[in-house]
Amino acid sequence: MNLSNKSLVATIAALILAIGAAVGARLWLTPNPEASVTAALDPACNLNAGPCSSNIPGGGRIELAIEPRPIPLLRPIRLVVRTQGLDARLVEVDFTGMDMNMGFNRPQLKQEGDNRFTGETVLPVCITGGMAWQAAVMVTTPKLKAVAPFQFDTSRN
Repeated sequence: MNLSNKSLVATIAALILAIGAAVGARLWLTPNPEASVTAALDPACNLNAGPCSSNIPGGGRIELAIEPRPIPLLRPIRLVVRTQGLDARLVEVDFTGMDMNMGFNRPQLKQEGDNRFTGETVLPVCITGGMAWQAAVMVTTPKLKAVAPFQFDTSRN
């Protein structure tokens, strides 16, 4: 094997090692929950009136507030999630139109102090006027992914 072949083999080996290290680091640093639990939907919750909270099966609590109220369309809305009894590493809120596909809208919130996460998003306008939404708060911990669903309505006015 001549010098250029040895150099090529060494370069390929170094590249394979670098890719392996990057993949390994990504898997090691990403939370990998063992289980997923979903809280029951509280039909009495009215996010247009104020924050709502949900108890997580097995322990823990998730609270969601959306401002301003009533919740507007096509304007930035502020999301505030507070957790209790959960070692939250990642918090996202997945917005889904209940009667119509409104596209992917899942902002990742930033931690602002103990157990408090905030972020912003914009809800699109539905051509039919009013819209029923579900906001699924997804909290990833080292051991589980907890999901708390909340429903609310918006109008074009």
